[in-house]
Amino acid sequence: MELTLIITGGVLLGCLIGLSWFAGSDAPFVPTKQEKIKKALSLIPLKNKTFYELGSGDGRVVIEAAKMGSNAFGIEQSWIRILYSRWKAYRQNLPNAKFIHGDIFKQNLSNADLVFIFLLPKGVEKLEPKLKRQLKKEAVVITQTFHFKNWKPYKKILISDKQESNALLGLNKVEGDFWLYRK
Repeated sequence: MELTLIITGGVLLGCLIGLSWFAGSDAPFVPTKQEKIKKALSLIPLKNKTFYELGSGDGRVVIEAAKMGSNAFGIEQSWIRILYSRWKAYRQNLPNAKFIHGDIFKQNLSNADLVFIFLLPKGVEKLEPKLKRQLKKEAVVITQTFHFKNWKPYKKILISDKQESNALLGLNKVEGDFWLYRK
């Protein structure tokens, strides 16, 4: 009886952790390769800027932005990914990398200088009017792979990996495809 209870509790805990890791309806957890993040962010001045990543996953983009001198925030639905991201930032001694558990559509982004998103088309479409309405003038939005339909980018970046081809994430959609928009 006692062993059955322990096994059942362990299975339930494992399911809870698994569900939290894969939480999020507007984007599955698909991490961007570190080299592509570094190259894309190096093309944008980040020093002393307020940077947000909406749907920050395991924190790799936020941590890289913090290393480049920004005050970086990650907003994520999965509490386990938030804890993991906070631990990574702590281990790297990055007090300017902060992670918020919450819904990206309910966050106030009016102080953002830069916003990074890697969401599915439905999430990008839902987010576009909020960003247009809420961001301050001259704020920059970076989209990866799936882009805004009604907003014209001022710059398009395709970062190829010399050792490995970019992952195909849909019809004519590749992992290293970044577009920059200015409000």
